[in-house]
Amino acid sequence: MVKDEEKVSLLGPSPGKTKKRDYNKRKKASKQARCTITRMMKYAFLMMFTAGMTYKILRKETKIIKWDEYNNILNPKDSKGSRCIVEEMVPDSNGALGIQTQSPPCACPDPYKPVENTETKGWKSNHDHMVHQAKNAPRDLDIVFFGDGLVEQLSGTRNLGTELMDGMEEYFERTFGNRHGGKFNAIALGSSGDTGPNLLWHWENGIQQANLRPKMWYIIVGSNDLYISKCKDEFVKANILNVAKRIFEDQPDAKIVVHGILPRKDNLDSKSNSVGDLWNRAQGVNLDIRKFIKKHSSRIYYMNLGQTLMEGKGRMQVNPRLINGMHPTSKGMQKWGDLAVKKLVPILKGFNLREHMKQSLKPKAEEKTENSR
Repeated sequence: MVKDEEKVSLLGPSPGKTKKRDYNKRKKASKQARCTITRMMKYAFLMMFTAGMTYKILRKETKIIKWDEYNNILNPKDSKGSRCIVEEMVPDSNGALGIQTQSPPCACPDPYKPVENTETKGWKSNHDHMVHQAKNAPRDLDIVFFGDGLVEQLSGTRNLGTELMDGMEEYFERTFGNRHGGKFNAIALGSSGDTGPNLLWHWENGIQQANLRPKMWYIIVGSNDLYISKCKDEFVKANILNVAKRIFEDQPDAKIVVHGILPRKDNLDSKSNSVGDLWNRAQGVNLDIRKFIKKHSSRIYYMNLGQTLMEGKGRMQVNPRLINGMHPTSKGMQKWGDLAVKKLVPILKGFNLREHMKQSLKPKAEEKTENSR
C-alpha cells in the first residue's frame, strides 16, 4: 500500500512548497512593481522638469524688448535743476530736526546724452587706456566687464590708474583669464567715478569702434549716479538702462548682465559701519531694474552680489574688511569675484542637468564614505 505522502508527491508539490513558491512569486512581482513605479516616477519627474525648462526657455525667448516703448523710463522728462534729490531737515523719532546739509547744485546728467568728464585729472588718459585695451583684446572673448570704479578695481587699479589694488591684477588673470587657469577669457574696462552717461561717452568714442564681440557684456554702473550725483531714482534707473540699451542694440548676439548698485556708507566720516537712506534708495532702484529686465528681455540678466560685502542684523552694515566705507577692499573684490564666477558659468555655458545631478549626489556619496569609516 502506497503511503499518503508518496501519493501526494506523485500528484504534485507539497502544500508547503506551493505556499513558499507563491510567496516568492508575489515578493518578486511586488519588487518588480516597485522598481517599475520608481522608474516611472523618475521618467515622469524628468519629463516634467524638461517640460518646465522648455516652457521657461520658450517663454523667455518670446520676450523681445522694444526699447522705443519705454522712452518715459529711458529719458525722464524733468528740468536739469530738478533731477537731483533735495535733502531737507526732517524730524527724528524724538521730534528733533535731523542735521542734513543742502545738496550742492544738481549735477545729475541727462541720461540719454554721452558726457565727457573734463574736470577730473587723468580721466581722459584712462579712457585712452581703455580704448587701447579694447583694440588689442583677443577676438574670442567670453566677457567684457564695462563700468565704473568697481570694474577698474577688478583689473588692478583705483582712481583712474593712480593706485594699485594689492593682488587684484594677478587675481583677475587667475580667475577670469583662461590662459592662467580661469574659467573665462575676459577683459575689464573700468573708470572710477563714472556715471551712466560717462560710459556712453566711452562707448561712442572708442569702445564701440574697437569692434569687440564677446559672448557677454557685464555692466556695472549707477553707484556714482546715486551716491555722488544724487540723481533721483528715475534718473539713476535711466542712466543704467541706457547703457544696456546702447550695447543691446549694437551687439545682437551677446548676452548682457546688469549688476545692481553696491552698498556704501552715506557718511564716510562716521565711525559706524551702518548704511543709510541712500542704500535704502539703492535697493529700490535695484528692485526696479531687476523687474524691468525680468519682464522685458531674454538677453539681459540681472545680478546683485552686494549683500556678500555686508554684515550685521539684516545685513545693514558694510563689512569693514570687505568695504572701506566706499570702495571694496582687495579681499572684498576677491570675495565678490569668486561668487560672480559661480553665477556666470550657467549663464554663459547653459544649464547642464547631468553635471547638476552629479554635484547633487556628490555630498551624499561623501557622507556615505565618511560614515563607513
